Amino acid sequence: MKKKLKIHLLAIGGTGMGALAQLLKNQGHIVSGCDTKLYSPMKEAIESLNIDFYEGFNPSHLEINPDVVVIGNAISKDNEEARVFIEKGFKYYSMAEAIYEFALKDRKPIVVTGTHGKTTTTALISYLIKESGQKVNMILGGISKNYNSSSLWENGEFTVVEGDEYETSFFDKEPKFYHYDPHFLIINNIEMDHLDNFENESEIYFAFKKLVNLLRKDGMIFGGTESPLVAKLLYEEQRNYESFGITGGQCFTTSNILYAKEGTYFTLLYKGREVGKFLTPLYGPHNLRNSVVALALSAKIGISFHLLREILPRFKGVKRRQEVVKEDGGIIVVDDFGHHPTAIFETIKSLRFRFNPNRVIVCWEPRSFTSQTKLNESKMPNAFLYANTVLMGPKPKNPKIPEEMRLSLENISQALNALGKETFICETEEEYLKTINSMKKEGDLIIFFSSGNFFDLPKKVVETG
Repeated sequence: MKKKLKIHLLAIGGTGMGALAQLLKNQGHIVSGCDTKLYSPMKEAIESLNIDFYEGFNPSHLEINPDVVVIGNAISKDNEEARVFIEKGFKYYSMAEAIYEFALKDRKPIVVTGTHGKTTTTALISYLIKESGQKVNMILGGISKNYNSSSLWENGEFTVVEGDEYETSFFDKEPKFYHYDPHFLIINNIEMDHLDNFENESEIYFAFKKLVNLLRKDGMIFGGTESPLVAKLLYEEQRNYESFGITGGQCFTTSNILYAKEGTYFTLLYKGREVGKFLTPLYGPHNLRNSVVALALSAKIGISFHLLREILPRFKGVKRRQEVVKEDGGIIVVDDFGHHPTAIFETIKSLRFRFNPNRVIVCWEPRSFTSQTKLNESKMPNAFLYANTVLMGPKPKNPKIPEEMRLSLENISQALNALGKETFICETEEEYLKTINSMKKEGDLIIFFSSGNFFDLPKKVVETG
């Protein structure tokens, strides 16, 4: 049994930091943390830990006298509390370093990466391992609905962790996933993202290339080769890998796909041989790929396809990933984390097929740094192709983005109007609620997309009936 430590987390309200806090608490450590005001669902998650939480950042927190300080990547170099802890000589880690130290060292890390699908795939793999009867550890950038938790600690052989290419901290500008020492590495896909970290596609490709070369010698990669950059990477690096996808030609692939109300039926093939018929409760081609790689990885560590077929349908998903907030009274409300055009397109498409609504109303908050730039402006109209009405806003105001580089909601609105879509630009919570409440009617599917709290609009729209 390792010594119990006093561990203080700065920016504890982030999904990754909240998961780490929960894992540390489950390991028996004395955990405290601070952040700005917390929002759902992490607010409830942090409150459930019954730890000392301090709102705001203050050098007076030095009085906690922790053994270890963990500094989240939301903390800037100008944060006075972080600066004082460092200057006073306290032992400190970035979140990624702490995850390695407390959850990955002396384990077999299963690192799930890619531009899309990381959270769902991490949660699903963890679920399949746990429900098969094995002990598992998990650190998730969201909340698993099966366990109402963003982490698991069972002192298992495997730790499943979401591997993010975003920078580690203000004192370590390299990607977080460089710290995770993968034994199994999943690369779902690679697209341009995180414009505040990477200038172009070549830079993000190189980050994954370096990660592949950090794979343990006895490790294995599972690559989503329907993504051209993943296929290129695996071809160039020639590491031990299995490909996966849903179009055929991959080592793990599918046939006989049927989308139904209860989920997606499919036949799983391995190198052309049928290994079983499955039902995943997830919807859409992107989630079918997530299910395929989760089954592939689970089978590789020794779980039988027969058992996987039994437990897969009971997976409940992750909060804020196609999360149905309301499905009665004739109107369906869905909350989703999607912010990249590919994720938004796939989610709207899959939800339209799932619910077959009379009308799809989409509300989109461009919140992340990248989504507030012009990088994906030309792609956003097609991202809303399966919507009838689109509400967008507030307009980007990030001072770090030059005016000429900021996303133009007016340009997107004009392009959508040309496609026959009804559009509104909303600047405030009140504008959103007034517009939605004036138009909603029976048969509508209303989908909210944001990487943040989005004024808590999904809940408020439900509350207004």
